Amino acid sequence: MRTKRQFAAAAQSLVLNCLVAARMSFFGMNQDIPELSGLRVLLRPFHHSDVAGRFALGRSPEIVRSFGGNPDGLPAYEESDARSWVERNIEHPLCWAVEVGGRLLGEARLDGLDLHDRRARLATGLYDDSQLGKGLGREMIKLVLSHAFGAIGLHRVDLRVLAFNERAIRCYRSCGFVEEGRERESALIGDVWYDDIIMGILANEYRASAN
Repeated sequence: MRTKRQFAAAAQSLVLNCLVAARMSFFGMNQDIPELSGLRVLLRPFHHSDVAGRFALGRSPEIVRSFGGNPDGLPAYEESDARSWVERNIEHPLCWAVEVGGRLLGEARLDGLDLHDRRARLATGLYDDSQLGKGLGREMIKLVLSHAFGAIGLHRVDLRVLAFNERAIRCYRSCGFVEEGRERESALIGDVWYDDIIMGILANEYRASAN
């Protein structure tokens, strides 16, 4: 038999689940991730068939370093790595496959969704070196922000980026993000420490820049 404490805990859990469901409904959230389409970039839900596309992209040392990984002595990118990546993104509640010209190029996510404070953290990745610097990242980010501040109704979106990643920082600034702080020597790549920069954008700032 359940004790009074167990019944109370179960009732509290049910209430919290109902509140979360209600908030998700209020902010336009559902189990189906919507397609977001720009001039060149399509953000869509992940499919199991994306394994081949991700495997074809491989693993670029430059891109690995931009994410804080050690590019020295990288192991070969295996199909099992691509499968794990796709499965992880399928399970993520707010993760889009980034597609350009019918080809998978990467991912865009809103991590750490907090419906009470109406905030989330942006994380993106394009995995083809030849497609960097063409404005695709800017278009991708603006699509995510449009959904975050529109359908979901967030108040704030932030991100963290390594201080040496000047190309990414320029992209984020062009999308309306401002630098809010710096974590000194927070990332160790090889035997060198690097700073992380924290950037953020608020809903009113996004709307002002969109207009």
